[in-house]
Amino acid sequence: MWNKWTKLLITSIFIVNAIFLIYYCFLSFYGCLHYDDIHFLWKMREMSILDYVRDMYFSRSGRFVAYGINGIIFSTINIFGFYQFWPIVFYLLGIALCWFCVKDTLKNITRVELFGGIWLFYNLYILTNIDFAVAFWLCALSYYLLAPACFLMLKYLNTPYLQWHQYLLLFFLVLFLGGGQEAFTPIVLLLMFVNGLYYLRLKTWKVRDAWSLPQVRRIVMVAVVLIILLIIVVVAPGNYARMSDTTQFIHPYGVIGWLKAIANAMTMFGYFMVFYVSYYGILFFIAFYFGSKSKTTLPISRARAFIYISTVFFIYLVISVFPNVYLYNGFGIQRNYTHIVFVFMFMICFGGYVLGIGRKSDVHIFFGIGGVVLLGLIMSVSIVQDFPTVKKYAAAVDERISLLQRFRDRGNTSVVYVDVLPIPYTYDVKYNVIQIFGKKDNRPVLYYISDTDKKANEYEAHMKKLYKLNYDFVLKSNP
Repeated sequence: MWNKWTKLLITSIFIVNAIFLIYYCFLSFYGCLHYDDIHFLWKMREMSILDYVRDMYFSRSGRFVAYGINGIIFSTINIFGFYQFWPIVFYLLGIALCWFCVKDTLKNITRVELFGGIWLFYNLYILTNIDFAVAFWLCALSYYLLAPACFLMLKYLNTPYLQWHQYLLLFFLVLFLGGGQEAFTPIVLLLMFVNGLYYLRLKTWKVRDAWSLPQVRRIVMVAVVLIILLIIVVVAPGNYARMSDTTQFIHPYGVIGWLKAIANAMTMFGYFMVFYVSYYGILFFIAFYFGSKSKTTLPISRARAFIYISTVFFIYLVISVFPNVYLYNGFGIQRNYTHIVFVFMFMICFGGYVLGIGRKSDVHIFFGIGGVVLLGLIMSVSIVQDFPTVKKYAAAVDERISLLQRFRDRGNTSVVYVDVLPIPYTYDVKYNVIQIFGKKDNRPVLYYISDTDKKANEYEAHMKKLYKLNYDFVLKSNP
């Protein structure tokens, strides 16, 4: 039975989750198409999904599964004329994947407690990600599903016997992880390799005995499929056509160059994450509470367990930054770090859970309640501050589109001058802390802003194709 403090903790968690859901739904509703979204949307008006995937495979990237997902997304937009629900769909998919990962693992925790914790985990995963605005960039929504999909796939690989619907879901997970992101697939394969070594060691390194386990046979078969899918992605002509742009893709040279680039990437990750320590502290205390309810016994000391957890994440971080270091000689595109953020948060929760085992003090509940209540206040302030900005930005975009369509309908062929779009700025921990110390930093935005310039540019070209404009439009010159 729950005591009054437990009830207060669980209630506050669900209230905060509801506040975040309101915040996220509102931002989704007023979100506008990003530069690449506009590009892909007009392409899908001229192509079938198969033609679109083929075109991207030969001209841009080999991620045929990811582009297939995008093809479905943009095809539905062209049919229904509405796209704001897609971030919510992927948000729910992410929570569902996380729920399937853990729903059968923690036996001493009620489903209500567990779901509330998972929901809060995923909310903070989105909120504290390095590029929050990616959550509303339609063509990059699948990035947020990579780590949860990997965790769920590993769970199914280690389950002795699966039901038919679990096999079906495993099939889609493998397809997604193999053809969705070439920088992540090798990491998945490495995790599977370590997983296989565990069973081999369990059978005293006897291959025949290990092969008798259904888990091992499943790991090997899935690994073969993933390797085939990875090869299909990597050999795509579009990869090499795109990487010919040496201004964007800069590779490190020499051992020293590689070491510097890796150190820079890891340092930058730590720099971004340190500002969210307070948020992760909330998850830590909640995980500590879950651990205190566990009746298991630690086979090793807590100090050694903490060292193991930290070492595993450090190794994972080093391996995970390699693709970006190779492509960008440094930190690279932040959206590729979504899976690292997920694993980082998981390690924090796992550490809290382990440290909570055998502890009966209620102090952690008080810290958890205080942190969740504070988070609720922060999210409420964000709603009050961000909603007017978001509505102003969306209204300006709608007004511009209406203006451009009116000129189109009149048969205009001369240049049209438009006002600059208002930027939907917001505040976050990093920006606020840096401002306190008198340092300058780019103010964060809720959406990536695509706009035209004083001269016609690619964004303007995509808008012309999407709305079938027979004229150029550029920004008004300053008085």
